[in-house]
This record gives sequence, C-alpha cells and structure tokens, in this order.
Amino acid sequence: MSGRDGLVYGVGALRAAAHGDRMVWALHRAALSFGVVPVVTVGAVAEAYRTVGRGDRLDAFLAGTEVEPLAREGAQSTGELAARAGTADLVAVSTAEAAHRRNAAVINSRQASLRTAAVVLGHDLVQYAV
Repeated sequence: MSGRDGLVYGVGALRAAAHGDRMVWALHRAALSFGVVPVVTVGAVAEAYRTVGRGDRLDAFLAGTEVEPLAREGAQSTGELAARAGTADLVAVSTAEAAHRRNAAVINSRQASLRTAAVVLGHDLVQYAV
C-alpha cells in the first residue's frame, strides 16, 4: 500500500461498490483478508446512500468497514480545512483529513477537492481512482 497504514474509502468507492465494481470489491476483500479494516467517513456514507440505487450492495460493503463518526472537533477541523482549501465539498475534505490523520491511502473517484485538501494538509495523497 505504498507505505500507508490503512485505507479510507471516499464516496466514489462506495458508489462503485454499490454498482458492483469488481475491482473495488476485490480490493475490499483483499484488505480484509490482510486484516486491514477500511475506514469511511459518515459524510461519505450519507452521500453514497443519497446517490446510489442499490442500498443492499452498499450495506454489504459497509459491513466490513469502520464508519468514522463526526464529532464536534472533527466537524470544526473539516470546516476549517474546507475554508483553507477553498471548497464546499465537505465529504471530500473529511476523506482527505481522515487519510492524513490515519496515514492511509484513499480509494475514490478523482476529485480536485480531495487533492487540494491533501495539499493544504501537507499530505502526500496516495489515491487509487475508481
């Protein structure tokens, strides 16, 4: 995993899983088989359920993840980072922040907001695009 300690799934990974993307499912199974529990932010979960039609696949995918809650400090940190990055995409920013804090790679669709937030954090983003 290129020197990273874990995985963070962005909403793009969740959408791909809900649509049955074989690569995302294979990566997910491989991570779990090596004892890596992928992390997903609560905002990404909410956005995925808002935008996908296959909640049953998403339910199965999320069963193997740690859904990271958003408490006051995390919300403040995400909001401040979004302001510094000049974006309103709080889901992408919270994904970048979680990856930075956990030294994790990100599986997501390519997003400028995610890359910009990682740059602001000084985090060398390792991103696998789906």
